[in-house]
Amino acid sequence: MEAMWNIFAPSKKTAGPSTDFSLPSGITLASAPLLTEAESALYNLMQMAVQDRYLIFAHVPLWSFVSVEAMEKAQFRLLKHMALKRVDFALVHPGSRHVEQVVQIEDTSQGPHPTERQRVIESVLDAAGIKMVTVRAKKSYTIPDLTALLGLATDE
Repeated sequence: MEAMWNIFAPSKKTAGPSTDFSLPSGITLASAPLLTEAESALYNLMQMAVQDRYLIFAHVPLWSFVSVEAMEKAQFRLLKHMALKRVDFALVHPGSRHVEQVVQIEDTSQGPHPTERQRVIESVLDAAGIKMVTVRAKKSYTIPDLTALLGLATDE
């Protein structure tokens, strides 16, 4: 029991001077919406399409759900490419807690060719065996459309 206390109890030793965080003067912070209206509408439709098969998370950093096992330099290089890249929606299996699918909203502002950001995401997902589905930003989807797109349609 004492060993557990030593692990979780706050340490009385500090590694150097305490640096308390404080906001600089003149900064104003406010809550901002996590999703745009279009993303929120898509999220709600996906929630109905996946029902209880998946948990849906929005704007998930790529590095947070992909395990990178490599030599130190290679791992650092890959993680550097993955840094600040996020997927629009991650579909997580509630039992395994692994991301099984990713839903990306097509970025039409960059033209018909994928951006470097998108190429990194696609390469990493492919190597990790995670399915990626792309939806069009300007298209209206129905629940059956999304169910089929995500490969969740059941033949009855």
